[in-house]
Amino acid sequence: YATGAVSGMYTVGGLCGGNYGGTISSGYATSTVSGLEDVGGLCGYNYRGIISNCFWDIQTSGVISGVGRTDPNPAGVMGKTTAEMKTLSAFTDVSWDFVGESANGTADTWRMCTEGADYPRLSWEFSQSGDFDCPDGVTMDDFRYLASRWLGATSETIGAADGNFSGRVDLEDFLILASN
Repeated sequence: YATGAVSGMYTVGGLCGGNYGGTISSGYATSTVSGLEDVGGLCGYNYRGIISNCFWDIQTSGVISGVGRTDPNPAGVMGKTTAEMKTLSAFTDVSWDFVGESANGTADTWRMCTEGADYPRLSWEFSQSGDFDCPDGVTMDDFRYLASRWLGATSETIGAADGNFSGRVDLEDFLILASN
């Protein structure tokens, strides 16, 4: 995901300037975007790339197109209002994997604890402080989450409980939780 302000002359996007044959999946931009040509809320120019399950905030971006110029037109770029971008179902409806739900997987890639308060964030951003699970802040819920992932060693079994990014949920992760 990308936030902040992006400006340039040509091929300017909130998340990427140009996507040339690559794949962009499950991403979003809330960036304010400005430029002269090929300006998009998500991507400035998409040439034979695949973009799926991606969003841009139509209010904060200041632009009406998700991709400035594209060949072919990617179907997976959706514009949402700020309020919609802060709604969990907007993302889970297109299979984004969030902490607290398992219908879209168990890797718990994304996190949004309170709808309407903020945009989704990557779950690992919270893990470094022992805050593995919702609600925000380190509580017994985080201990339960850690215990449910104990000795996990794959992304599906680790989820957001690997606070030191070792690839395993173990005593070091418990120490991160305990120190916070």
